[in-house]
Amino acid sequence: MDTDIFKIDLEKCVSNLVEDLSQIRTGRATPELIQDILVNAYETQAPLKNYATINVTDNRSLVVIPWDKNILDAISKGISSANMGFSAVSEGDHIRVSIPDLTEERRIEYVKVMKDRVEDARIAVRQVRQKFMQEIDEQQKSGFSQDQADMLREEGEKLVKESNAEIEEIREKKEEELMTV
Repeated sequence: MDTDIFKIDLEKCVSNLVEDLSQIRTGRATPELIQDILVNAYETQAPLKNYATINVTDNRSLVVIPWDKNILDAISKGISSANMGFSAVSEGDHIRVSIPDLTEERRIEYVKVMKDRVEDARIAVRQVRQKFMQEIDEQQKSGFSQDQADMLREEGEKLVKESNAEIEEIREKKEEELMTV
């Protein structure tokens, strides 16, 4: 029974949550907002980050600099068709993406989305915990002592509590970010 793998699986749950939440707008321009928008170029669809560099110019705008100037229109079209409320304007060899202010209604909507993703992370942690506990039960059937099994269960519960506390801390921080005007 390896608690290191269990720890890694729990850390993956938390890091996936952080990655998911980075894509939810907080009113500030960040490359994460548009980097995963799908762009149709070269007869294939791929995330924008595969085709261009994305830079922050100020709190409300981004500049997308494609590596191949021939796909400028495809990138602009991809950003516009993503229906995220961003306006993309082609300016010669780059695209300026304007990020509009968030309304109170939109902020509340983003908080709901964020809470759904946090709940998904908690579910993932519970699934990892359940798998770990099943492995302990199987090990116990094949010769593990009761004391060893109890010690592993106790350590597993401690790690799950730490992960859940970290998830809650991330949730509180993100909710504060979203609701700050």
